[in-house]
Amino acid sequence: MHSSLPPLNSLLAFESASRHLSFTKAGSELFVTHGAISKQIRGLEEYLGVPLFLRQHRKLVLTDEGLRYLPQIQTALQTISHATDEIKSQQMLTQSLAINVLPSLTINWLIPRMEEFKQRYPHLYVDLSIGDFTLDFDKSPCDIAIRSATVAPQNCNYIKLMDEDLCLVCSPQIANRLNTLDDINRMTLLKHTTRPELWPYWSEKVGLSLTTDKKFGMEHFYMLSQAAVSGMGVALIPRFFIEEQLADGSLVIPFDSVFSSPYTYYVLTPKSKNLPLKAKAFIDWLLEIFAPYRV
Repeated sequence: MHSSLPPLNSLLAFESASRHLSFTKAGSELFVTHGAISKQIRGLEEYLGVPLFLRQHRKLVLTDEGLRYLPQIQTALQTISHATDEIKSQQMLTQSLAINVLPSLTINWLIPRMEEFKQRYPHLYVDLSIGDFTLDFDKSPCDIAIRSATVAPQNCNYIKLMDEDLCLVCSPQIANRLNTLDDINRMTLLKHTTRPELWPYWSEKVGLSLTTDKKFGMEHFYMLSQAAVSGMGVALIPRFFIEEQLADGSLVIPFDSVFSSPYTYYVLTPKSKNLPLKAKAFIDWLLEIFAPYRV
């Protein structure tokens, strides 16, 4: 029944090269070389017994046979793609995905973006919870967790999401009183209580001796950002977390003192060779939205 079917890779190469009228652009789209596309097209032409392209100087043109062949191949590939998407989405019908995420990451960064994920997978029920504790997947109902740590996690599978770039930030009013780094010692240091080492780490990196005894402790970056916006003092906060405040001017970076903290963000899954489709879908999406921070 299927003896007359050519190889699928050659059809993908033909469809892409026909749209771009370029083997080079088709190679970029399919993540292969120009030569690989040329070889696939040549094999397809031999299989069909007709030329599909005219190779002119710096120009690629479809033959009459290629023009007739292209819309039918595009329709067939689209049918395969739609059928595949339907099967994949059916597998996630009525499934639930339990995700446990750091509180600060959840509140004003992940949740505003979750609608995009829900639109992609409307039938997948997401159960989102917060936590910053060490996670034991054997005792937890979670499918996925996001954590920050100074060393790679143990007893689970993990993917690095990004390093943590910290910014020294404050309100514009306080920034007007900061002329040099030494002026930091006249301010209140807003301190992350679960990361007490950040201020000493930062001061060593920028060469500042901290002498102020004015400090105010808070448990989460969300609380620190709100306190900084309110003018309570200066804070060290990850850049990704305060993009909105930096954009609207409620927080400013008074000095060029951005640095990478000892912490790295990871997405964690239970130790297993086979990642469930629902978890893979979320992780693939997560890597997309983290892409600008993974450079």
